[in-house]
This record gives sequence, C-alpha cells and structure tokens, in this order.
Amino acid sequence: MGLPAIVILAALLPQKPPTDKAANPAMQPEVVLAASGDPVPLAEFGLGDGGIADERSDLRWSDDGCTTPGGVRIECRTVGVKLTFPSGRELLVAPDGHLHLRSGEFAGPFASGLELRLGDGAVVRVALAPGSRERLREVTVLSGERALQPWRRGKPSVEVVTRAGWGGVRLCCCGDGGDLFRAIALGPLVVLDRVLVAGSREAMVPSQRLVVLTAPLRQSLSTMQRQHREADADVRRAVTAIAAVADRADGIFPAGAGLQRSEADRLRWLLRGGFELQLDLEGPAAPRLALFAGNALRPMVEWTLNADAAAFLSNPDPEAPDARWHGNGTRLPRTAVDLQARSELEERVYALRILGRLRRAGDSSRR
Repeated sequence: MGLPAIVILAALLPQKPPTDKAANPAMQPEVVLAASGDPVPLAEFGLGDGGIADERSDLRWSDDGCTTPGGVRIECRTVGVKLTFPSGRELLVAPDGHLHLRSGEFAGPFASGLELRLGDGAVVRVALAPGSRERLREVTVLSGERALQPWRRGKPSVEVVTRAGWGGVRLCCCGDGGDLFRAIALGPLVVLDRVLVAGSREAMVPSQRLVVLTAPLRQSLSTMQRQHREADADVRRAVTAIAAVADRADGIFPAGAGLQRSEADRLRWLLRGGFELQLDLEGPAAPRLALFAGNALRPMVEWTLNADAAAFLSNPDPEAPDARWHGNGTRLPRTAVDLQARSELEERVYALRILGRLRRAGDSSRR
C-alpha cells in the first residue's frame, strides 16, 4: 500500500460549492486565500478596501503635499504628516514616530520612520531623524513609476524623485484606512499583525491574519508532476493525486476564500472538497505548509517557507518510512518580493512570534 486510496479519490471527486463563512462578522477567518501576484493588493487581505475612493486619478500635487490616485490626501507640516482618507478616517505620523488616530488611539514609536501602503497601491514613506532638531526629514509618495517628495530635508518641497528601496518598517492601511497591520512574508505566506485600530472597530478587526498566496503553490503542483516521472507504482499514484489537485485548484483554493480552524490545538484549516491546509512551526525545515486529503495521516505535499521556498512530494514508499520527502524539492517562483522577511530587522523572528500567538489563540478558545 502506498498513499491511501482516499487521497486519490478525494482529489478526483467534484468540489462542493463554496460557502462564505467570512460573511459572518462573528466568524473572522484566520486565513485568506489570495490569487494575485506582485504587488499584492491590500483588498486581497480580506480587511476592507483601505478607505479609498472608487474613482481613480493620478498621483498629483495638492495643498501642503499631494493626493494619491484613490483620493488619500497627504499633508506635510512640521507637526507631522497627516493622511486623510475618502472614508473620513484621519491618521497622523508625528515627528516622534508615533501614529495617531483622531479618535485617540496611537501606536509606536517608529523612531526612524515607516512606510504606509494604501489601498490604491500608493506608498507613503516617512523618514525621521531621531537625533536631529528637525525630526521630520523626508516624505516620499509613490504610485506606479511616479515618485513625489512633498517634504525634503526638513522643509516643504515639490521634488519629483527617482524610486528607491526602503529599509524600514512597512505597515498596511486596511479597513477604513485606520486599521494598520504590519505585513511580513515568509515565502508564499503573508503574516499580518495588527498594530493600530480605532476602539469602535476593535471587535471586528482581527489581531492577526495569514494570507496564503496561492499562485506559487498552484504553479509548484504543476511543475512537480514533470519532475517525478519514475515508473514506481507508489510514486505514480502520488503524482496522479497531485495532478488531480492541480487540475481542480480553482475549486480547492478559491480566490478570496476565508478559512476556519479545523483543529483547536494546531494550525490546521478546512479547504474545499475535503482537503485541509496545515502550518507546522516545528520540525525539519520549519515552518512548513502542508496539504492533506481525506483522513490521510501524511500530507500529499509540503511547502517550506524560507527565502528559497520549495514544494516537496511526501514520501510514498512504505519501505522507507523515515524519509520525509521523495526526491528533490520544486523551487517556488518568487512572490511578494517586497514583503519578504528581512534579517536586519529580525522580521522572520517577529513573524514566527505572531504565528505562535495565533496557535495559542486556538488553544485558549477551546477552553
């Protein structure tokens, strides 16, 4: 016996029609499936549109700053950088690095500044100089290939500059614009940690969320079939099951689906058609994302979540039970490149801490 027959059977069965559990505000999903590539639109996080306007324009100059394509107005003054969203939400980046909502909530400090990603794809970078008399040093607003600098060297500016990289903290403005999450990618998994929310919205905005970028996972399933062409019957059955999942990926990994926990004591979630997705934080090459079918004790495939993320076919050979994987891994295409964990900021450690907190949240909900 190789892989249980139910693995192949489950992969070949028609998929159940999708059900929208995330529509119930009392059942906030822990995981959301996103289909887009780079850059990942904030709307795919399942946390609102970011308070932007439906109509689009171009990034343009306006009084004391500029206005983004989605209508977010950025005003730069010595007292800080104020963002006013079409939703009515206002956010202030103070010179001391704290973030403030008009309703009184605050977060920080981010002493060297931060990058704010908006729902319309624009980016606001605020660079601070902690030891300087003029702490607000530069403000740069980017949209597409265009980059405007309404504040430069501690004073107002109307400079058009060249796009450059950013080495500081990145936050995403979700919800109505005032739900701020730090986003860190581990391969195809984006870990979101809430850092600021208005008190009136706290109950409806999750403390953390995982976003699984399904495009690289699906591509690896297709590539894996071409890498394993052995005549061995167990391997062929395993590859047949993988091929069936790849062919029905739209139903198994529907874009925008919210996943609920299937087991309280570990990070395991229900997919469509009897499949389950599990995240393991310990063991070889952890963290790992695994796909299970039916009641199988071993996963069909596992994805490592390191900088060199790869997919591995679970070992189907009953004569070699100690070997976790069969053959070499299938390298995943690079994704969410701009959000990948950076060692200089210890973002991998930060993201793993958030994942541990999420696992403990499941344990506490069971008590």
